[in-house]
Amino acid sequence: MDKFLKYYEDQNFVRWVLNPTKDLDEYWNDYIKKHEDEQEQIRVAHMIVSHLQSTPTPNVSKVSKEVFTSILKELDNKGKKSKKKIILFSYFRYAAVGILFFVLGVAINQYLNKEKNNGLQQSLQVSNNPAYSTLILSDGSNVQIPDKKSEIEYKSNGQIVINKKDTVRSPGITTDQNLNELFVPYGKNASIKLPDGTLAHLNAGSRLIYPSKFQGSQRTVSLIGEGYFEVVHNSEMPFIVKTEELNIEVLGTKFDLSAYPTDKIVETILVEGKVKISKPGFHLGSKDYVLEPNQRAAFNVDTKETDISNVDVENYVSWHEGYMIFETQELNRVIKKIERYYNIRIGLVDPTLGFLRITGKLELKEDKETVLNIFAKAASLDLVHTNETEYVLK
Repeated sequence: MDKFLKYYEDQNFVRWVLNPTKDLDEYWNDYIKKHEDEQEQIRVAHMIVSHLQSTPTPNVSKVSKEVFTSILKELDNKGKKSKKKIILFSYFRYAAVGILFFVLGVAINQYLNKEKNNGLQQSLQVSNNPAYSTLILSDGSNVQIPDKKSEIEYKSNGQIVINKKDTVRSPGITTDQNLNELFVPYGKNASIKLPDGTLAHLNAGSRLIYPSKFQGSQRTVSLIGEGYFEVVHNSEMPFIVKTEELNIEVLGTKFDLSAYPTDKIVETILVEGKVKISKPGFHLGSKDYVLEPNQRAAFNVDTKETDISNVDVENYVSWHEGYMIFETQELNRVIKKIERYYNIRIGLVDPTLGFLRITGKLELKEDKETVLNIFAKAASLDLVHTNETEYVLK
């Protein structure tokens, strides 16, 4: 470790990294040329010190800057210390560098996670016709599906079957780096059998990012919106669903995950098996949660707190079977689900009506007007049809 410490304790090196000048540049460039055997050590030391000045994560930045400030103070006063103080400092400097490497490891991990999330967000910028569900393959080709409900299945021979009739050839090279996307707009829903046999049902207004082939130590997909998953068991390759706020890890189970960007609550509903819920990246003091069947985990995006409760799972997952059950739910929440499912807007003459709690069941396979009228009756309200896609409850 001393080969790295000598750079941290060199004030000229630290100043060169954080506040380079022409003289410092000339000195250190010349030094590197004359000491080729130290180039790698200097490169790593430069990366660590520079990272302390601009760590992207607030908690890590706070820790690292405090440590770094302490180191500088010790360096400035080192020549004035007694032998006893120098010995104490030797202990301090090793502890400090230990923290520096820990901070760097955390920061790199978070940086990589951030880069992956940025890649996901960029992938989601692909423009789609909002009237169609769209399958976007890893080679950039698009398959638009006009049907209300889409069924997509990946076959072992490389073929992709859509609605049991249309066949698309998967791009030639299939790896876990070749990402595909299934986009389901409001007013549509879809199911997809992934390359490992896992079945995912996507609710209206959802996107699923997944590889052409699962390889390595885990099966990872990314979700925006809501999906009901029936995961094929594989103890050697856990299945992980990533959202912007949470990671859901399973070995083989059935669960529902709702993570719409406009919602303040990320819901995980476990039907069978067991799932572990964690926050992506490193978070000081963060806690993982393991759900048992018939439990709901509600993660609050604002407070970052998670509430675990026992529920009737049918009330949360029935949408993928064509009906919606709500039991003493707020009218606002039910309206939002219906709006997504039919791609419509439902307004309230009196906004306070949104806090009413209603109970009922809607057969979503019925025509839209019938479903909406039944919904209005369940809420003891009148439904007014203002135009093709807008309604008012009063």
